[in-house]
Amino acid sequence: MSRLHIADTGLFVAMGQPSNSRYQAVRGFARRNDIAFVLPERVYEELTVDDPDVEDVPVDTAIDEGWATVAPPLEFSEPVVSRVMDGVQRYIANADDRPADEVERADAALAALAAQHLSAGAATEVYIYTTDIAAGEGAETVLGSEGYGDSVTFVNGFRFIEDLVSSRS
Repeated sequence: MSRLHIADTGLFVAMGQPSNSRYQAVRGFARRNDIAFVLPERVYEELTVDDPDVEDVPVDTAIDEGWATVAPPLEFSEPVVSRVMDGVQRYIANADDRPADEVERADAALAALAAQHLSAGAATEVYIYTTDIAAGEGAETVLGSEGYGDSVTFVNGFRFIEDLVSSRS
């Protein structure tokens, strides 16, 4: 049974800098459980800035330490990947009462990455860590409609971090 742990922008933003207890708690969780959080390219792009004043980008530190990695590009030629991406964008748009073309593609990419791995048999369980409730619920709903309902778990990123920090104190 292979597990995939997908992280969104909000999780890393909520963790803060490597010196922060929230960051350290998530890093400790990843190391204890021998997992690496996988970030869709779009998420990584949101987390990295092209600013010469920013020296240490927290996600790059996590990648350097081996507990985060950037996924290869999504395979939109796979119909399930495209369907899931579109479906999650529509779900979020409906939940937030806005046009689907205004929904950040990084949010839908979380579920599309899950679909890609599940459909290829590269993962049997996927955990999507996001601070965006609509994105998490949309991922579970749309992936469920594709037959992966028992294989996908939305993990509320804020609650996840809070639970880790409180269990350390």
